[in-house]
Amino acid sequence: MAELSLVQSHHILPAEEKLPGTGASPQVEPVAVVPEKSTSTDALATANSELVAHAAEWIYPDGGLRAWLVVLGCFIMASTCIAWGLVWGVFEDYYHSNKFAGTRLSTLSLVGGLFSFTLNASAFATKLYQVFLFQGCLLGLSWGISMPLYMALPSQWFLRKRGLATGIAIAGSGMGGAAWSLVVRSLLSNLGYRNTMLVCSNLYAVLWTAAWFMIAERRPAGYRDIQKRWLPQNTGPVFYSIALSVFVGIFGYLSPYYFITTYVKSQVPSLDPESILVVVPLVLMSMSGGFGRILAGRMADRLGSINMFFTSFFLGGLAQIFIWTFAHSYASILVFGVIYGLVGGWFLNLLPVVCAQLFGLNDLATITGFMVLANSPGQLSGASIGGAVFSASGGNWRAVSLYSGCTMLVGSCFVLFARFSHDKRVWAKI
Repeated sequence: MAELSLVQSHHILPAEEKLPGTGASPQVEPVAVVPEKSTSTDALATANSELVAHAAEWIYPDGGLRAWLVVLGCFIMASTCIAWGLVWGVFEDYYHSNKFAGTRLSTLSLVGGLFSFTLNASAFATKLYQVFLFQGCLLGLSWGISMPLYMALPSQWFLRKRGLATGIAIAGSGMGGAAWSLVVRSLLSNLGYRNTMLVCSNLYAVLWTAAWFMIAERRPAGYRDIQKRWLPQNTGPVFYSIALSVFVGIFGYLSPYYFITTYVKSQVPSLDPESILVVVPLVLMSMSGGFGRILAGRMADRLGSINMFFTSFFLGGLAQIFIWTFAHSYASILVFGVIYGLVGGWFLNLLPVVCAQLFGLNDLATITGFMVLANSPGQLSGASIGGAVFSASGGNWRAVSLYSGCTMLVGSCFVLFARFSHDKRVWAKI
């Protein structure tokens, strides 16, 4: 059986051998080698404790039934939480065309931003300010609290398949967004606004109750010794590099999801506004986003999570600039929806994987929470700024795509500091 040893420099050598006939890594107790010249018993005990804590993530095998149940629970939570934000494009088009006709897109997009920054109460909203309060602020607050939880949990249960597991969990946002886009549009047409909100809220209650019994925390060794603090311990230039990348890039990410339904109507006026075809690009964008996150997770395990994190913002920006800008036919809009969905949302599921790689597991939920907080300004006003750009340009959609795409490209540049601080080689797996 392979042995795991901790050396004085804190380098950790993972056991690569498998148990015969099982394919599983052996469970190995860490053996600490303490500095010979230390004169303090307490110092030696502290050093051993720290070494064991650092080794904890290397000594358990990936997966198992309990681990995959956690992933399923996180998938359900993402499919109802993040996904609902992606469905906002359906609500925005409904409000713009029916309930609050004449309200500018920039104003309605701000509601979606508040929502992304509680559901039964919004069923009785009859005024625009009530939509802001219930469907924007309160719902966004309640779901925002849960995001660090289900984004970080898969990383506690996986090591070598961490990217894949997290990708599957967060893929629920795309797949759930696709499903809810179809369901919500049909419910709005057949049941009306109030009953739609009541149906969705009760269904969410059932799903979240099921997810609650599936998820579980797996605390790393030495957790009780962690000092409670507001700021994460490992803050520094690398931390702020990732945070700035998220802070800037997110301003351009949501515009296609919020505007694509309205964009289809403006570019293809021959379509029946009530036809399901109007919402198909949004459905494809969300669905391909789910598959894209799984693919990105697998690629992150092979090519490096930080590399794929950069690629997500970079390719998402290029897709908006060079595909959305010139997508004027229905077919080309469908193509844009699929491509953007595949590449544009990787950063979301890769964020906790990158944090686990750079900062470890002890403060993972806290650090992930701060990264989610870095999303907030862009979630709040990114698409609303896009709506303002649309209005200021006299209804020019090209201005919107260029604004959103360039913002994502700039965001991708900030992560380069963290990338090359970790390893200066261009083709390294980071």
